[in-house]
Amino acid sequence: MNRIREEYVETGKVKFVYKHFAILGPESNRGAEASECAAEQEAFWPFHDLVFKDQVENYSTLDQETLVAFAEQLELDAEAFRECLASNRYSLQIQQESQTVSALGLRGTPGFLVNGMFINGAQPFEVFQQVIDEQLAAVTAE
Repeated sequence: MNRIREEYVETGKVKFVYKHFAILGPESNRGAEASECAAEQEAFWPFHDLVFKDQVENYSTLDQETLVAFAEQLELDAEAFRECLASNRYSLQIQQESQTVSALGLRGTPGFLVNGMFINGAQPFEVFQQVIDEQLAAVTAE
């Protein structure tokens, strides 16, 4: 994802929209809410990446203590992060986004739509590059 962000999003070639798809129960919802709390401190992607890296390496539970520890590791304002998480202010947003993604037909994570073209799973950059470049060429040809 970093390379996609660097080469396409940050250069203004494409717009990237992230939707939460919290399908693994309460922990999944809590992790999604925590990422939005991190976003309040301009740290959505670092928090997101840390959570997913930890899930691959350690399979940690996404309980309050773990999520706050991630925030502290990123040097966020832990008190503001705790308050945000306790407020549940992103709960409805996460629920709505998950329903939207499900309605699009996605059944697992990660899943990507590029101008309606579905890319399933964690794919190498080159897979995304090919699809994005094809879509960009089609737009400029019009």
